[in-house]
Formats: sequence, C-alpha cells, structure tokens
Amino acid sequence: MPLFKRAPAGDAEGYVATVPAAAVTEDEMTIVRVAGKKVILTRRAGRLYAIDSACPHGAADLSEGSLRRGRLCCHEHDYCFDVATGLLVWPDDEPYRLRRYDVKEEDGVVKVRPAR
Repeated sequence: MPLFKRAPAGDAEGYVATVPAAAVTEDEMTIVRVAGKKVILTRRAGRLYAIDSACPHGAADLSEGSLRRGRLCCHEHDYCFDVATGLLVWPDDEPYRLRRYDVKEEDGVVKVRPAR
C-alpha cells in the first residue's frame, strides 16, 4: 500500500482528466486539483478556461472571489481579470496576468495540461 496518493497520470499529450464536461457551466467556477495545484474551470461564451487559483497580485485564493461576465475578481484587493485574455482589467495600470492552463473537452470529460 503506497504511503502517498499519486496524481492521476496524464494522456500522451500530458492532459489530466478532471470532471465531467457538464459540471463546468457558463460564468461559474468549478474547482479541481491538477498536479497538486488548485485550478478554476469555467466557460465564457461557450469556450472552456482553466485558471490557476492563486492571484498573481497577492497570492490570494481567487476561488473565494467572484466571477461575473467573464471577469474573475479577487476577494482581498478587488483586482479583476478577464478570463479570456488573462489580462488585468482593474486596476488597469499594473502588469499582473492570470496564469492559465491548456484545457480541452474530450469524450465528455474536461482535461487540463499542468504547467511544465
């Protein structure tokens, strides 16, 4: 019996299966763990996105914030990011950007490729 839980193995391209595709809905956050990282899954205009849960500004947990009309806002300092581009939309004078992951839907399952 192994002492440590192993992370699920990825497919040939390095994608790891997470949740059924139906579990990820428009402008809602679905939280998963991929390679030990907390990842936010969401859809915007039908497109699927996978975003690191750590805020690039202050490392707060973005999953505790809000997601409205494609904007993910941090609960600690009210920084807001566009999920489609990863760019900071408020305040607009700072260089922070969301860390996003490659994501795909295959056979009814959402798969995320962890950063290398």
